[in-house]
Amino acid sequence: MNHPVRKKNMIPKFGEYQKGFGAELECPACGSNYLHHDRVEIFECGEDATSGVHVAVADGKATVDTSLEGNPSARRHGLKIFFWCEGCKAKPVLSISQHKGNTYVDFEPLPSL
Repeated sequence: MNHPVRKKNMIPKFGEYQKGFGAELECPACGSNYLHHDRVEIFECGEDATSGVHVAVADGKATVDTSLEGNPSARRHGLKIFFWCEGCKAKPVLSISQHKGNTYVDFEPLPSL
């Protein structure tokens, strides 16, 4: 099976499942469950397309363009959720991407603190 080239990302970790809420996402840097999301980016495109629809939502505004730069999937749709952590001030980015019929979820490398 061919997998996409992997960066040194961090595996998402979750707390215990709570009925009616789900499982708390934990910070990949310190393990805190006090993560706040403040930006979401959605990438929609045809297979291997060089442009598509990119929607970014932050600060009460949505912007739309055709750039696929930053798409976590090299071939199809992708989603990024940008977080900041109360526990350590890390700014992890959760990505969801598609590759050859599989869906991957990952924390992208953390920027230097």
